[in-house]
Amino acid sequence: MIRLNHSVTGFEARGASGAPAASPGQPEVIEGDLPIRQLRRALGDLLVPRPALYWIDFLASITCFYAGFAASLVLPLNNPLKLLGAVLAVLSLYRAVVFIHELAHLSPGRVPGFRVAWNLLCGIPLLVPSFLYGSHRDHHARRAYGTAKDGEYRPWGRRGNRIGIVIFASSSFLGLPAGALRFGILGPLSWLNPRIREWVAVNASSLVVDPRYRRDLPSQQEARCWRIQEAAVFTYLLAIAAAFATGLIDAELLVQLYLISAAALFLNSLRTLAAHRYRSAGDPLTTTEQLLDSLNYPRRSCLIPLWAPVGLRFHALHHLLPSIPYHNLAAAHDRMMGMLPEGSPYHRTAGYGMAASLSELWQSAR
Repeated sequence: MIRLNHSVTGFEARGASGAPAASPGQPEVIEGDLPIRQLRRALGDLLVPRPALYWIDFLASITCFYAGFAASLVLPLNNPLKLLGAVLAVLSLYRAVVFIHELAHLSPGRVPGFRVAWNLLCGIPLLVPSFLYGSHRDHHARRAYGTAKDGEYRPWGRRGNRIGIVIFASSSFLGLPAGALRFGILGPLSWLNPRIREWVAVNASSLVVDPRYRRDLPSQQEARCWRIQEAAVFTYLLAIAAAFATGLIDAELLVQLYLISAAALFLNSLRTLAAHRYRSAGDPLTTTEQLLDSLNYPRRSCLIPLWAPVGLRFHALHHLLPSIPYHNLAAAHDRMMGMLPEGSPYHRTAGYGMAASLSELWQSAR
């Protein structure tokens, strides 16, 4: 095991005898802190996304959703495959939508065409175009995480926040109606009035958990992308309304879509509550403190990838090194566990499962 001491010239790795250790790639740990730069160099080969995996994974997920949704809609009520179709639709829709998180971190051109395809097949039909998640960068900003500038954080892990937890989980059932309001009414109004446009951009254009969050106004280039996606969702809503009015689709289809999307959103709300310990008092945290406020779920289980898909099971690692694509997070985790000494802050990010983490959060919020 390598023990690290601090020197005035920087990091210096030493073995148990006190002589400098000569193992290249071994990270240095100083008084509980983590050497981010050294870890990033050691994991540099895992920073490159593999486009084929993105395409295969997403297309398989969205295909399973549409197939499961069709089965849950057309099969008779007494057919057990109807329920299986609904479950498949919920889980595959959840996985497909979660790729919006990868889009927030993908540099332009790394997976050509993927953003457009995701929006056309998933984001627009589900009323969550990718620009809504541009605010995610504030969640990773070192001085913003856990503060009022972080729209994806609430102090649920501090005393007196149980009501907030319940309200957040319950808000899942308002997701689809809120999307219809945002893009069916507020969007077109914002095209006509500059004041409404500014209000909508700041207050109603982010997928966040904190209703007090205010997003920065988009640049001119960003605003053009926003308008294109807004127009696409508005056109889609008009087509749905016209099809319903002319009898091409019925209320059962819309109700089924609402129920499946609400179930997927509810599952995501539980995953969100289990992603962090949410104990920040609102002040900026150090990188190590942010890491210790986050959770990994490395335990081998067939259930964890269902409620924490697309790499979300390694959420603490993602906050430490957000450039690692989702398909390399498991390998990065294994490598870090072998590189870092036992008892390091990274080792203390391990969670057992959703139920255990939610129970701990509920107790902390009493």
